[in-house]
Amino acid sequence: GGGVNDLSIYEKHKDAMKTGDLLEWRSPTLIGWGIRFVTGEMVNHSSLVIRFAEYEGLERRRYTTEALQHGTVLNLLSRRLEKFTGQVWWYPLKDDWNDKRQQIGECALKYIGIPYDFGSIFKQLIARVGVDFRAFFCSEYVWACYGMEGEAPYPGEIVKKLDIFKPAVRIL
Repeated sequence: GGGVNDLSIYEKHKDAMKTGDLLEWRSPTLIGWGIRFVTGEMVNHSSLVIRFAEYEGLERRRYTTEALQHGTVLNLLSRRLEKFTGQVWWYPLKDDWNDKRQQIGECALKYIGIPYDFGSIFKQLIARVGVDFRAFFCSEYVWACYGMEGEAPYPGEIVKKLDIFKPAVRIL
């Protein structure tokens, strides 16, 4: 552990990754396993891709926004992937959602710093919870950024409930 992952597949696809695309994560941790066990899904974490085109130099950086235990944060995607020990899938938005990308990104950034929804994550594992905009768990945050309300999905269910994605590409 603690090594740096081979990011060659990510590097091959990163130029096509755009704001609003979905990332689904499968962690080899006890918590990750527990979430997958309860939900019956193959992934246990969801996040969004963010680009800042006006700040991109030659590096063409990609970021991810996600609800983690210390709150909703913005991370450099390559840095997250370098140290992550599981698998990650990228779900590009379908072309007819291209005009919604800026709105998704603005929503994602608006919620940076919102606390993690510890209360709902435990309730969600027993019974469904509604989206609460004062605190988020990962898939609840992504769902809200796509403009959805009502019952929050599990990681893995976003793709099943919304027909807005192209086929997945495993990037790690």
